Amino acid sequence: MEEKFGINISGYINKDFGLGVAVRANINAVKTANIPFVVNDVNFSLLKEIKSGNHHIANLTEENPYNVNLIQVNFDNLNNFFSDKNKSYFEGKYNIGFWAWELDSLPEEAKPFFKILDEIWVPSNFCAEAISKDSTLPTLKVMHSIAMEESEFRRSEFDLSEEKFVFLTMFDYHSNIERKNPFATIEAYEKAFGKNDTKTLLVIKTSISTKFPTEKSKLLSRIADNKSIILIEEILETKKLQGLINICDCFVSLHRSEGFGLTMAEAMFFGKPVVATAFSANAEFMNINNSFLVKYNLISTGEIYYGSNDKNLWADPDIAHASELMKYIFENPKSSEIIAERGKADVRKELSPEKIGNQIKKRLHVIHKEILPFKSSSASQEVQLMQFENEILQKKIDKLRSLSSIKLKEGFKNFQNKITGKNRKYFWE
Repeated sequence: MEEKFGINISGYINKDFGLGVAVRANINAVKTANIPFVVNDVNFSLLKEIKSGNHHIANLTEENPYNVNLIQVNFDNLNNFFSDKNKSYFEGKYNIGFWAWELDSLPEEAKPFFKILDEIWVPSNFCAEAISKDSTLPTLKVMHSIAMEESEFRRSEFDLSEEKFVFLTMFDYHSNIERKNPFATIEAYEKAFGKNDTKTLLVIKTSISTKFPTEKSKLLSRIADNKSIILIEEILETKKLQGLINICDCFVSLHRSEGFGLTMAEAMFFGKPVVATAFSANAEFMNINNSFLVKYNLISTGEIYYGSNDKNLWADPDIAHASELMKYIFENPKSSEIIAERGKADVRKELSPEKIGNQIKKRLHVIHKEILPFKSSSASQEVQLMQFENEILQKKIDKLRSLSSIKLKEGFKNFQNKITGKNRKYFWE
């Protein structure tokens, strides 16, 4: 394999949601480290409510000229990515998948993709440990870099009071409301401040709930007539979302599990006190010196999360402890600010584009000098890719055959064959 140092980065380049922010963070880190790169946008369809932003990305192209592909698409959409790019995108390349996962083990659906990847990057040790249970691929922790401009947004743009102390929590319905656990935040807030408090607000920012009427109804029922809880249901462009974080007084995440915890890191970047469950990936950049970590017990996930079962565990945060911390932050602004400033310094140092970029650069040098010269033949890789392509096609056929209209066609065809004595078949049989 002829050496061509650099990296091809693919992902949701222009989308305003978590995975879009994450791939742009890696692009920024790579650019900061002066690593040659190109960017390949992911073109297959996403949810309609996910907006495209106005992000000016350098080196955007359809080509992938460098020897290393960084594919920043989670395993639940890699089938679509493979179909969109086809196997030629992978051939003759060192293929790295960038995955984030929120449970302590991977679902079965993820495992077939090990055969087309050479390496996996993850944003946390929490993710790495989950993947390493089932994969022998090299798995490297590459945390999301954080670099944001100071926001120019004001509270008035969100119809929020300038005088009140604002607690903020946020979640995406597609990320599972039980995992994000806003109900715990509501309970902790009301335990600390009661209902209809005149000095504080709890702002809950959510994605669009159209496809989640049951979850939305449950949330509204829990909020009930508490006028000090404000619900913002809107997809905000990235800068405005970061602006919302910047105008709050305290960010709260009583999640059950996180693969990284991007919003917590962003709040810390802006110097906000952050109250969060002391479990999963966020505990890798949060500690008792730079944030307000909440005690928890481990409980079974059950089957309420994608790919989960009774063997999976996640956190049940201590509501009383969270409530005490929220009240302490409100009543002790100066001491809370000292802790928040430590968090700000830690995040800006440990998650800086410079630090993450240099880590990526070092790994790419290792890949080029110590791995690529000894990589197995392209013929072997081509066979694996062809096998995987066949598996993808078979899954599409199986999905097609499961449709009720197709079942009716097959039933009618079988009836005709029985009458005529023929053995006519459709192309998918």
